[in-house]
Amino acid sequence: MVRSALVAVLMLVLPATAHRNNDDIFAIEADDSEARDLQWELENWLGDGSGGLGLSHSDARWWATKEWWYMETCGASIWYLKQLYSLLTHRFTIPYSQREALELMFAYAKKQLDPDQLFAMYHVLSGSHLGREKARARAAELLEKDASPTELSNLYRVMAMWLPDREAQETAMEVAAAGCEAEKFASFYQHFHDKNRAISEAISASFDRQAYRYAGDGKYYTASEFKDYFGSNWMAKWMASPAAQKVARDGKAYSASQFHDYFKGGWLSYWHEAKWATQRRVAEDGKIYTMAEYVNYFGSQWQQKWAKAPVALCQECTAASHA
Repeated sequence: MVRSALVAVLMLVLPATAHRNNDDIFAIEADDSEARDLQWELENWLGDGSGGLGLSHSDARWWATKEWWYMETCGASIWYLKQLYSLLTHRFTIPYSQREALELMFAYAKKQLDPDQLFAMYHVLSGSHLGREKARARAAELLEKDASPTELSNLYRVMAMWLPDREAQETAMEVAAAGCEAEKFASFYQHFHDKNRAISEAISASFDRQAYRYAGDGKYYTASEFKDYFGSNWMAKWMASPAAQKVARDGKAYSASQFHDYFKGGWLSYWHEAKWATQRRVAEDGKIYTMAEYVNYFGSQWQQKWAKAPVALCQECTAASHA
């Protein structure tokens, strides 16, 4: 009765444009209920519930209270978090401690890192000169930069035919993060017999020239357009720029390289029919902003701020790409 009276009073004092019908109120209550469910599920799993991690009640509540909103915002489910935690504590050859794993689990979830892709990247890197311990951290870093573990593996193999082993590994990591296809590099290297020229041409030609990144002005361009505008400094600018994404039929946002990996042979037709994703992230004030809003507010610093910020589901998305 008290709540009903309060709602009635609020409806009287609010302007007509702010009035909500019963369906709106029920929708808000449903959203609140779902949010509370996620927080409860997270606390229960972290704590000593069935199949839980065994944290104390106070610790489980602290983590759940601190992280549930971010998990909801970035599209992370309990099932997904369990996959990440299992990877960090069991699948890696050198596992993390529980405390380290919890911190990394939430950090990786805020970047929407796919557990299977993360393990695949780690598997490729662990066989390099980095060693297994450094490979764990580098794997996440490369995935954040839109590198493909499949292409990285192929680049290792191709570059090792012409370059010293360590140089091949380092170069492969760099150009994988730039979105380079191994077969394109091989073709251009055989033609020019020049590593840097081959890299430049291969990045421009990769993924049917459909890879776009957002430059400092907040607009997306191809690698060739970056090259034409920035000249000799284009590669550094390209690497510092976030990849453009499109929303596929499954309601998830993918970059061109991810479309290529996930949809295989027919990826290009799926890419062309898809709509551009309005990407969003959580700023330091705890609010969600689009990329355009980041550009307008942060100016020349927007790319650095964007790179550090937690990922939110794009405006058109119905789920995260790892879901």
